[in-house]
Amino acid sequence: MKYKFHRTSNICTILLMLNLFNITITEEIELSDSLISNENEYIGEWPLNLNKDIIKGPDMQYICNFAIDKTLNDIGCDCEEDSQCINNNCVNMPRGKSCLPKNGDIFPDFSGIDQFEDLVSIYDFAYQDKYILIEMATAWCEPCRIMADWIAYGSDEITSRRWWKDEYNKIRSMIKSNEIFYITILYEDEFKDYVGYDAVYEWFDNYPEDNVPILADGNKFLHSWIKPTGIPTIILLNEKMEIVQYSNRGINLAFNKLLNINSHE
Repeated sequence: MKYKFHRTSNICTILLMLNLFNITITEEIELSDSLISNENEYIGEWPLNLNKDIIKGPDMQYICNFAIDKTLNDIGCDCEEDSQCINNNCVNMPRGKSCLPKNGDIFPDFSGIDQFEDLVSIYDFAYQDKYILIEMATAWCEPCRIMADWIAYGSDEITSRRWWKDEYNKIRSMIKSNEIFYITILYEDEFKDYVGYDAVYEWFDNYPEDNVPILADGNKFLHSWIKPTGIPTIILLNEKMEIVQYSNRGINLAFNKLLNINSHE
C-alpha cells in the first residue's frame, strides 16, 4: 500500500501517521521514496524543469558597486552611462537613469508563492518548447483586472481600450489551449502595500484560469529589476529564459512580437 502526503508535510507528521497506521519498515521506505520523487510537484500542475541549473541567469540579489570599486552594475541598479551596466544598457527613467533589461538578456531566477501556496520557480517553465509571457501587475490596477477578466471569462471590456487590437484574441486562445505560458506576477495588493498570499488567492478567486500561475513578488525584487512605468507590463521570453521582447510599459510590444513569431512558424 502507498500513502500520499502533501509535499510540505513535516517529518513529525509523517512519523505520527506511520505509528497510527502501523506501517511497516518496508512501507516506510516506499513512502520515503515517494516523497523524494514527488517533492517538487506543484498543486497547480505547473511544469517541472530538472535542468534549471543550466540557466545562467541573474539572481534577485543584484549588486550595485560601480561607484565603489568600478564593478559593473547589475540590471536594476542606478547608472550614469551604458559602460557602467553589465548589459551596457543605461536608460533614462522618470527618476533618473537605471540599468534596464534588454532583448537577449536572461530573465532572473525568480520564485514566488502561487495561488495554491506553493513556492514556484519561474525557471520550471523553461525548456518546455513554449514561449512565455510574463505579466507584471497589481491588485489595485484597473487595466490589470480588465486583462485578467478577458483571459478568464472572455470579457469584451478590454476592446474599448485604445491599445487593444482584435488580433490579440489569438493570444487568449493560445493561453487557453496551453500553447504558451502566461504568468501573472503581482507586486502590490489593493492597498498598494507588499503583496502576500491572500492577494494572490483573491486574484485567482476573482479571475480563475487554470493555465495561469499567479505569483507574488512579495519583496518587489522583480519589480525593481524590470522597473515597470505602466501596468500591466508584459515581457516575452523564449524557452531558454531569454528576453525576446522587453517592455516596461503596456502589452503591445510583447503581444505584437508573439503574433509575428507565430505567423512565421
